[in-house]
Amino acid sequence: MAERPRRTAVASLGLLLTIGFLVGTGTPSASAGPSAERCKRPSHSFVPARAEIPAIGRTVKVIQVERESSGQIGAGPVTEAGKWLMSMDPKTKPGGRQGSILLSGHTWPDGSALGNAMLDNLWAGNGIVLYTGNTRACYRINKRESYPVDDVPRRIFRTTGYEEVVIVACSGKRLGPGNWTRRTLWYATPWVPEAPTPPSTPPPSNPTPPPCLLCGILKL
Repeated sequence: MAERPRRTAVASLGLLLTIGFLVGTGTPSASAGPSAERCKRPSHSFVPARAEIPAIGRTVKVIQVERESSGQIGAGPVTEAGKWLMSMDPKTKPGGRQGSILLSGHTWPDGSALGNAMLDNLWAGNGIVLYTGNTRACYRINKRESYPVDDVPRRIFRTTGYEEVVIVACSGKRLGPGNWTRRTLWYATPWVPEAPTPPSTPPPSNPTPPPCLLCGILKL
């Protein structure tokens, strides 16, 4: 399926107001909500159970999938339920402060899977929240790139260096089952919104002048 260049607007949901994160507008811009406390960086690495992607209006289950013998990223089940699963490579975990956290979602030819939704609506400036229980890590997408299938950069497989989430989805032209000509990648780095600046205290108004103590006397 060819990647659509047009950026589709997505309405905010009540869920997005709860997390106060980056609301997907279909354009490469974002605004932070008031709940900065919900996006503090975790103190340790963790295995996420869910991925919240406001730009597509969905929270999806995250599953751990080992790499293939060739070293390629493993894929989730090609089933009806698997269409909306986010696969994660277990080599690097969110919150670990180093390496690439590799995520992927299926693209289906009828446009009905997670990969399709991301191709249509997920752009630089949007966000993703990985979480399990009360532990969460928030990321903001800095870049979206499309590569020929054989030219995906090897650096996405790194386990050292700065922490980064890399999401992968098949794109381009479908040549057959599981065979697409391109891969679209989203690069996201940890994001903690700035706490809202409290309003400054207004300067005191001019004090009321004291009463004239001599006025009564002067009138006599």
